[in-house]
Amino acid sequence: MQEVLAQAYLNAIDSAALEVEEGRYSVEELDDRIDKTAILDRAFTLICMEENG
Repeated sequence: MQEVLAQAYLNAIDSAALEVEEGRYSVEELDDRIDKTAILDRAFTLICMEENG
C-alpha cells in the first residue's frame, strides 16, 4: 500500500510542478516545500480508516 501511495505522490508532485504558476517551480523545488512524510502518513491513515469504517 505504501508503495502505491509513494508512486501516487510522485505523479501528483510532477503534475503540480506543471500546474503551479504555470510551471514556476520544478518537482524538486515543490518537494522541498512540502512535508512528503506527513502527506503519505495522512493518506495511509485515511485509507485505513475507510477500509475499517
